[in-house]
Amino acid sequence: MAERVLEITLLVTRLVAPEVRRLGPKHLSLSHMRALGFLDATPDAHLSAVAGYVGLALPSTSSLVDGLARRGLVVRLATPPHDRRRLRLRLTGAGKGALRTGLAAARAALDARFGGLSPGERALIARAMARLRPLLTQRPARSGMPSS
Repeated sequence: MAERVLEITLLVTRLVAPEVRRLGPKHLSLSHMRALGFLDATPDAHLSAVAGYVGLALPSTSSLVDGLARRGLVVRLATPPHDRRRLRLRLTGAGKGALRTGLAAARAALDARFGGLSPGERALIARAMARLRPLLTQRPARSGMPSS
């Protein structure tokens, strides 16, 4: 089953990425969208937290955030001048708008692809997604430690 979930994840990414670039805010990749989404859900996050969520190394995430800041989508909050990794980041109003636009483009691409499904098929997929969500969002138990 894991192989099928990974395959579908990659197919969805391949479908959505060009639509986000085409219909969403100019020059925003899925990595940009993931960073914006994370900052929307986690205001004042540190750069290292964004890097962990987006799945990039700190230097790459720093470059990604620099680009978002230049576009006015993210602001940097007070940080010690000697340690950019402790940088706190916040989404701007324009960043929230860019996130909404990008997500709308992704939804439109998926809705168009799912248009041929019957109501029963849509309901089945919705139930499966609802069941998967908590499994994919819970934190894994640490090795050798009881889960709480």
